[in-house]
Amino acid sequence: MNGVIRDGGIRRIGFWAVLLLSAVSLKANPIDISQEPIPHAAIFLVAFAILAEAVCILLLLRRWRTPRFFILWLMGMHLLTYPAFLGLLWLSIGLHPALAVAMGEGLIVLTEGGLIYLLCRFAPSAKPGLPLPSASKSLFASLIGNICSAVVFPLLMILYGLIASFIEAAISRS
Repeated sequence: MNGVIRDGGIRRIGFWAVLLLSAVSLKANPIDISQEPIPHAAIFLVAFAILAEAVCILLLLRRWRTPRFFILWLMGMHLLTYPAFLGLLWLSIGLHPALAVAMGEGLIVLTEGGLIYLLCRFAPSAKPGLPLPSASKSLFASLIGNICSAVVFPLLMILYGLIASFIEAAISRS
């Protein structure tokens, strides 16, 4: 047991446990696919949640070498990973929803962490004197960024609901 602690095995096991069993990741699918039409504001709210994730990742990796326009790179990366996440959810329709979302989120965190690592390694840097982030730091930043995004989206939905109800009340009064 002492060797496991010394070699960082507990941290690795803890990382996977947080990744797969996080209660926050269970709310990661922001769009409820049901009989009702998807509200148009959901697209903007998803974009704001992804922007919050990108800012969180940028803040976590600010002491390491990152490419120029890092937030734009991260937002562009989500043009690939977010549809992949929704595709994974669609492919796992027979599974329990919580398990499907947790597996999809885990795969997306791993994919985004790898892409962040490659991006920092090969894209031209704004700060060439700083060290490169390690793969584990990139994965950790991806995990925290995805948790941030999953927390921000329900808050944005609540805010949108409040604003919509205030506007409806104001229109009905006049």
